[in-house]
Amino acid sequence: MKKKLVYLIPLLLIGLLTSSCVQTDQNKPVELSQNDVNEKDILELEYKDFGNDPFVFNIEDYTKQNDTYRTTLWTGEYMQLTVMSILPGEDIGLEVHLDHDQFIRVEEGEGIVQMGDAEDDLSFEKKIEDDFAIMIPAGKWHNVINDSDKPLKLYSIYAPREHEFDTVHKTREESMADEHDH
Repeated sequence: MKKKLVYLIPLLLIGLLTSSCVQTDQNKPVELSQNDVNEKDILELEYKDFGNDPFVFNIEDYTKQNDTYRTTLWTGEYMQLTVMSILPGEDIGLEVHLDHDQFIRVEEGEGIVQMGDAEDDLSFEKKIEDDFAIMIPAGKWHNVINDSDKPLKLYSIYAPREHEFDTVHKTREESMADEHDH
Protein backbone atom coordinates (compact mmCIF):
# COMPACT_ATOMS: atom_id res chain seq x y z
CA MET A 1 0.00 0.00 0.00
CA LYS A 2 2.85 2.37 0.86
CA LYS A 3 4.46 1.70 -2.55
CA LYS A 4 1.26 2.58 -4.37
CA LEU A 5 0.92 5.75 -2.27
CA VAL A 6 4.50 6.77 -3.05
CA TYR A 7 3.74 6.61 -6.79
CA LEU A 8 0.27 8.13 -6.46
CA ILE A 9 1.28 11.27 -4.49
CA PRO A 10 3.72 12.59 -7.17
CA LEU A 11 1.12 11.94 -9.88
CA LEU A 12 -1.50 13.85 -7.91
CA LEU A 13 0.91 16.75 -7.35
CA ILE A 14 1.77 16.91 -11.06
CA GLY A 15 -1.91 16.81 -11.91
CA LEU A 16 -2.67 19.63 -9.47
CA LEU A 17 0.18 21.80 -10.72
CA THR A 18 -0.62 21.41 -14.42
CA SER A 19 -4.34 21.96 -13.96
CA SER A 20 -3.70 25.23 -12.12
CA CYS A 21 -1.74 26.66 -15.06
CA VAL A 22 -3.83 29.02 -17.19
CA GLN A 23 -3.34 28.97 -20.92
CA THR A 24 -4.73 31.59 -23.27
CA ASP A 25 -6.25 30.91 -26.62
CA GLN A 26 -3.50 32.09 -28.96
CA ASN A 27 -5.92 32.48 -31.87
CA LYS A 28 -8.21 34.85 -29.97
CA PRO A 29 -7.29 38.52 -30.50
CA VAL A 30 -6.55 40.59 -27.44
CA GLU A 31 -8.86 43.58 -27.14
CA LEU A 32 -7.47 46.76 -25.61
CA SER A 33 -9.43 49.71 -24.32
CA GLN A 34 -8.42 53.29 -25.10
CA ASN A 35 -6.87 53.44 -21.61
CA ASP A 36 -4.54 50.55 -22.48
CA VAL A 37 -2.99 52.40 -25.42
CA ASN A 38 -0.76 55.39 -24.81
CA GLU A 39 -0.40 58.14 -27.39
CA LYS A 40 3.33 57.44 -27.49
CA ASP A 41 2.55 53.86 -28.58
CA ILE A 42 0.80 55.07 -31.75
CA LEU A 43 3.20 54.96 -34.67
CA GLU A 44 4.15 58.21 -36.31
CA LEU A 45 3.49 57.66 -40.00
CA GLU A 46 5.94 59.01 -42.56
CA TYR A 47 4.22 60.83 -45.41
CA LYS A 48 6.37 60.83 -48.51
CA ASP A 49 6.35 59.26 -51.95
CA PHE A 50 7.87 55.83 -51.43
CA GLY A 51 8.65 55.71 -55.13
CA ASN A 52 8.99 52.71 -57.32
CA ASP A 53 10.17 50.44 -54.47
CA PRO A 54 8.16 47.65 -52.85
CA PHE A 55 5.97 49.13 -50.11
CA VAL A 56 3.63 47.40 -47.65
CA PHE A 57 1.60 49.52 -45.23
CA ASN A 58 -1.76 50.00 -43.52
CA ILE A 59 -3.64 52.17 -46.02
CA GLU A 60 -6.50 52.86 -43.62
CA ASP A 61 -4.12 54.40 -41.06
CA TYR A 62 -2.37 56.51 -43.69
CA THR A 63 -5.67 57.71 -45.15
CA LYS A 64 -7.39 58.53 -41.87
CA GLN A 65 -4.37 60.28 -40.34
CA ASN A 66 -3.61 62.36 -43.46
CA ASP A 67 -4.36 66.05 -43.00
CA THR A 68 -3.23 67.33 -46.40
CA TYR A 69 -5.52 67.90 -49.35
CA ARG A 70 -3.37 65.53 -51.42
CA THR A 71 -0.16 63.57 -50.83
CA THR A 72 1.33 60.99 -53.17
CA LEU A 73 2.36 57.90 -51.20
CA TRP A 74 3.58 55.74 -54.05
CA THR A 75 4.43 56.58 -57.65
CA GLY A 76 5.36 53.67 -59.86
CA GLU A 77 6.03 53.31 -63.54
CA TYR A 78 2.35 52.70 -64.45
CA MET A 79 0.35 53.49 -61.31
CA GLN A 80 0.11 56.00 -58.48
CA LEU A 81 -1.50 56.16 -55.04
CA THR A 82 -2.55 59.39 -53.33
CA VAL A 83 -4.29 60.06 -50.02
CA MET A 84 -6.63 63.02 -49.67
CA SER A 85 -8.44 64.95 -46.96
CA ILE A 86 -11.24 67.06 -48.45
CA LEU A 87 -12.57 69.64 -46.01
CA PRO A 88 -16.31 70.26 -45.50
CA GLY A 89 -17.76 72.14 -48.47
CA GLU A 90 -14.73 71.43 -50.69
CA ASP A 91 -14.40 69.13 -53.70
CA ILE A 92 -11.68 67.63 -55.88
CA GLY A 93 -12.69 69.89 -58.74
CA LEU A 94 -14.45 68.88 -61.92
CA GLU A 95 -11.94 66.96 -64.07
CA VAL A 96 -11.50 64.34 -66.76
CA HIS A 97 -8.62 61.92 -67.38
CA LEU A 98 -8.60 60.98 -71.06
CA ASP A 99 -5.82 58.40 -70.87
CA HIS A 100 -6.38 56.58 -67.59
CA ASP A 101 -8.87 55.06 -65.20
CA GLN A 102 -9.16 56.03 -61.54
CA PHE A 103 -10.17 54.17 -58.38
CA ILE A 104 -11.24 56.05 -55.23
CA ARG A 105 -12.06 54.54 -51.85
CA VAL A 106 -13.69 56.50 -49.03
CA GLU A 107 -12.25 55.56 -45.65
CA GLU A 108 -14.06 58.17 -43.58
CA GLY A 109 -16.71 60.82 -44.14
CA GLU A 110 -19.58 61.46 -46.52
CA GLY A 111 -20.06 63.17 -49.82
CA ILE A 112 -21.39 63.03 -53.36
CA VAL A 113 -19.75 61.73 -56.53
CA GLN A 114 -20.84 63.06 -59.90
CA MET A 115 -19.88 61.71 -63.33
CA GLY A 116 -20.89 62.23 -66.93
CA ASP A 117 -19.84 62.27 -70.56
CA ALA A 118 -19.44 66.05 -70.74
CA GLU A 119 -18.43 68.87 -68.42
CA ASP A 120 -22.00 70.19 -68.48
CA ASP A 121 -23.67 66.76 -68.35
CA LEU A 122 -23.01 65.08 -64.98
CA SER A 123 -25.98 62.75 -65.22
CA PHE A 124 -24.56 60.21 -62.73
CA GLU A 125 -24.76 61.20 -59.04
CA LYS A 126 -24.46 59.01 -55.94
CA LYS A 127 -24.04 59.55 -52.19
CA ILE A 128 -20.80 58.11 -50.80
CA GLU A 129 -19.67 57.27 -47.28
CA ASP A 130 -17.20 55.13 -45.31
CA ASP A 131 -15.99 52.05 -47.22
CA PHE A 132 -17.47 53.07 -50.60
CA ALA A 133 -15.42 52.54 -53.77
CA ILE A 134 -15.72 54.71 -56.87
CA MET A 135 -14.64 53.46 -60.30
CA ILE A 136 -14.01 56.25 -62.81
CA PRO A 137 -13.46 55.17 -66.42
CA ALA A 138 -11.09 57.13 -68.64
CA GLY A 139 -12.91 59.94 -70.45
CA LYS A 140 -15.60 60.47 -67.77
CA TRP A 141 -15.94 63.94 -66.28
CA HIS A 142 -16.15 63.61 -62.50
CA ASN A 143 -16.16 65.41 -59.19
CA VAL A 144 -16.24 64.34 -55.54
CA ILE A 145 -17.84 66.81 -53.14
CA ASN A 146 -17.71 66.79 -49.35
CA ASP A 147 -21.24 67.76 -48.30
CA SER A 148 -20.75 66.90 -44.61
CA ASP A 149 -19.39 68.74 -41.59
CA LYS A 150 -16.21 66.68 -41.18
CA PRO A 151 -13.25 65.94 -43.50
CA LEU A 152 -13.74 63.36 -46.26
CA LYS A 153 -10.77 60.96 -46.08
CA LEU A 154 -10.08 58.96 -49.22
CA TYR A 155 -7.35 57.41 -51.30
CA SER A 156 -7.08 57.33 -55.04
CA ILE A 157 -5.28 55.04 -57.46
CA TYR A 158 -4.45 56.28 -60.94
CA ALA A 159 -3.29 54.01 -63.73
CA PRO A 160 -1.16 55.41 -65.28
CA ARG A 161 -0.02 58.03 -62.79
CA GLU A 162 -1.54 61.51 -62.69
CA HIS A 163 0.71 63.65 -60.49
CA GLU A 164 4.42 64.37 -60.31
CA PHE A 165 6.52 62.19 -58.00
CA ASP A 166 6.40 63.38 -54.36
CA THR A 167 3.44 65.74 -54.89
CA VAL A 168 2.11 67.29 -51.69
CA HIS A 169 -0.74 69.83 -51.73
CA LYS A 170 -1.47 71.05 -48.22
CA THR A 171 -4.70 72.76 -49.36
CA ARG A 172 -7.15 72.64 -52.25
CA GLU A 173 -6.02 76.13 -53.31
CA GLU A 174 -2.43 74.91 -53.53
CA SER A 175 -3.57 72.01 -55.71
CA MET A 176 -5.56 74.24 -58.06
CA ALA A 177 -2.56 76.56 -58.47
CA ASP A 178 -0.19 73.70 -59.35
CA GLU A 179 0.38 73.79 -63.10
CA HIS A 180 0.72 69.98 -63.26
CA ASP A 181 -2.76 69.38 -61.90
CA HIS A 182 -6.20 70.17 -63.25
